[in-house]
Amino acid sequence: MVVTVYASYKALQIVGKVTGRSAEADYYARQHRRAAHLVRATALRLEGLLIKACQFAASRADILPREFTDVLATLHDRVPPRASEEMRVQIESGLGGTIEDLFATFDRQPVAAASLAQVHRARTHQGQDVAVKVQYPGIDRIVATDLANFGFFVQLLARIEKRFDLRLLLHELRVTIPLELDFVNEAANAKHFAADFADDDRIVFPTPVDELTCRTVLTMNFIEGTKISDIAGLTSAGIDKHAVAELLTDCYLRQILVNGFFHGDPHPGNILVQGGPKLVLLDLGLAKQLSTEMRNGVVKLAAAIISRDADLIGSAFRELGFKTRSGDDDTLITLGEVMLGQAIHAGKAYADLQMVERINRELMEALRVNPIVRAPSDLLLVLRVMGLLSGIGKMLDSRVDPMAAILPFMMDTWLSPA
Repeated sequence: MVVTVYASYKALQIVGKVTGRSAEADYYARQHRRAAHLVRATALRLEGLLIKACQFAASRADILPREFTDVLATLHDRVPPRASEEMRVQIESGLGGTIEDLFATFDRQPVAAASLAQVHRARTHQGQDVAVKVQYPGIDRIVATDLANFGFFVQLLARIEKRFDLRLLLHELRVTIPLELDFVNEAANAKHFAADFADDDRIVFPTPVDELTCRTVLTMNFIEGTKISDIAGLTSAGIDKHAVAELLTDCYLRQILVNGFFHGDPHPGNILVQGGPKLVLLDLGLAKQLSTEMRNGVVKLAAAIISRDADLIGSAFRELGFKTRSGDDDTLITLGEVMLGQAIHAGKAYADLQMVERINRELMEALRVNPIVRAPSDLLLVLRVMGLLSGIGKMLDSRVDPMAAILPFMMDTWLSPA
C-alpha cells in the first residue's frame, strides 16, 4: 500500500512538472481520493490498529486534504460490521446468559461499527433503551499482532534513522491499547467523568448498566445526537457550530488543566452534539489521570510558551520529564511551538497547512540535530488530543481565541488548593 501510494504521487509530480498542470488547484484531488480509498481498503482488510490510525488521520482536517478526510471519516463509526450470530456468541459468553434472558429486545443490525467493537441498540427488561457495545471476537489477538509488528519496525527504524525514534510512542501504545479492550475500565471512566462534570449539564456522558457489563460487553443508556463533524446536520438542527467549538475547547481545557482526568480519543465519531449546545462524549476507554505535579507542570509550560520565554520553556519541559540527547533546550523550544505556541501567537484554535509544514520542517531539523530521548507518556497522549481537537476545530471553523480560552483555566489551577 505504501509503495503504491508513494509511487503514484511521485509519478503525478513528474507529469505535473512536465506539463505544467501541477499549478492547477484540483490537480492532485483525484489522486488524493484514490490513495484514500486504497488506505481505507487496506485498513478494513487488516483491521485493528490500522483502522485506529485512519480514524486519527480522518480527524486532521487541519492538515490533510479534504479528499482524504472525507473517505477515511467513514472509519469513525461505519466499519463493515461483524455477523450478528458471531456477536451474539460474544455477548452470551461474556454476560453468561442468552440474549433473550438479558434483553427484552435486541436489534441485530448495529447502529455503529468501528475499530475494536460495534454497537447495537437494545431494551432492558426494565424498559430502558440502551446501547450495547460488543468487542469483536479475536480483536485482542489482532491488536497484539499489530503491536508486535509495529514494535519490530520501530526498533529497526530507530537503528537506521535515529531522528525517527518512535519507541516512546510504542511504549504508550502498549500501555493504552489494552485499556481500550477492557470495557469494565471504560465503565469506570464514564462514572469518573460524570462526577467531574456533575455541575455542568452541557457535558453528557453515558451511564453504564453494571449488571450487563463485562470486559468484552458494555451496556449504557442510549443517547441521541448529531456527530460533531456533521456540519449540515448541526445547521439543520439550529445548532451554532461556533458555540460547539467554544464548548469543546472549554470541556477539554477543564479536563486537562483543572480535573487532571482527560479523554484521550476525541475523534469525531466519539463526540455527539445535542441542542443547547450540549456535548456527548463516547468511547471513554482511553483516559488518563494526570498527577497534581504533572498538571501543574503543564500549566507552567503553557505560561512559559505564552510568554515566549525560551529559558522557562526549556525548564518547564525538563521538569515534566523531557530530555534531549545533548541536554540543550533547542528541540524542546521548537516542540513548545508545535504544541501550543503557533496557536497562541496566531490567535487560531487550529493549525493550517502552511503553518504545520513550516513547524514540521523546523521540528524535524531540531530532532535530527538533538533528538528527544525521554518524554512522559501522559504528555504524548495530551499531544494526540490537541491534534484531534485542532482537526475538529478546522471542521467547525472555530473562532476561539486560544489565549482567551486558556487563561481562566490556568488561573483556576493556580488559585485552587493542591
